[in-house]
Amino acid sequence: MKKLTLCVLAIVLITLTALSGCTQEKKTLKIGILPIEDSLPIVVADEEKIFEKYGLDVEVVTFQSALERDSAFTSASIDGMITDPLDVILLKNSGVDVKIVSLCLGKTPSEGVFAVLASPNSQIEKPEDLAGKQVAISKNTIIEFVTDMMLRDIPIEKIEIKKIPLRMQALLDNKVDAAVLPEPLASFAESKGAKRTISDADFDKSISQTVIVMKGDVDTDTVKRFLKAYDEAVEQINSNPSKYRSKFIEIARVPQDIAEKYNMPLYPKSQKFPKEFYDRYLEWAMEKGLAKEVPYENVVEWVD
Repeated sequence: MKKLTLCVLAIVLITLTALSGCTQEKKTLKIGILPIEDSLPIVVADEEKIFEKYGLDVEVVTFQSALERDSAFTSASIDGMITDPLDVILLKNSGVDVKIVSLCLGKTPSEGVFAVLASPNSQIEKPEDLAGKQVAISKNTIIEFVTDMMLRDIPIEKIEIKKIPLRMQALLDNKVDAAVLPEPLASFAESKGAKRTISDADFDKSISQTVIVMKGDVDTDTVKRFLKAYDEAVEQINSNPSKYRSKFIEIARVPQDIAEKYNMPLYPKSQKFPKEFYDRYLEWAMEKGLAKEVPYENVVEWVD
């Protein structure tokens, strides 16, 4: 009888252990996104409950501006977000505990989203024609960074127009010689007569990226689960892009005039943000006096 009792207890303990091993502790995350094409995998993972599959309770919060998103991040109202590497360096320099957990878009030049466009009535046809001309940008941002990378040896007069819609309108109204715009507004402006002189997709190596970042206190297990869900969403999008095209058009706010012909990117899976890319942003920020040196290892955290 004693042996039978011990045997039953053993079976119960083994069963409970197996069940507990199969049950994941549910983790909660708030992730901030902007209405840009980079955000599609996160939206798909949320709407198709892929995050739940990996034991995550994710609330996706859409912001209308990078300033609003960054304010929420610095105040700990959100745990993670999609942003650009320059923004991360500036946040880190201001004392924010932030880490890059993955590259988002920008692994290859074909994923580039910035272009320098000349005004419709200008005589500007190629990058060299921009010498001495006024180019509207947003200073101390990724916009100025890519402008300097694309027009490195061409002397231009930078004009500050922070808000993208106003910058595009100034371009189309011929109030500036040229402007730097992100997609899909670059393609929209081109459809309205602006002339594309160069874009970051024209280079042999990628010069602009977006990244997924988390607060420093988000644990490794949670990051792993998030990236697994993200990768599954990427697989679904890439394997059946037509299924997600309308959602893509909605999220990226692609104007209806160009929606039919505007291309969806091939989304890369999560991966470590390369040091080569990071160093370029850091060097530029330091040269501009925007940041002090922040070692790559203190900012980029990759979990296998």
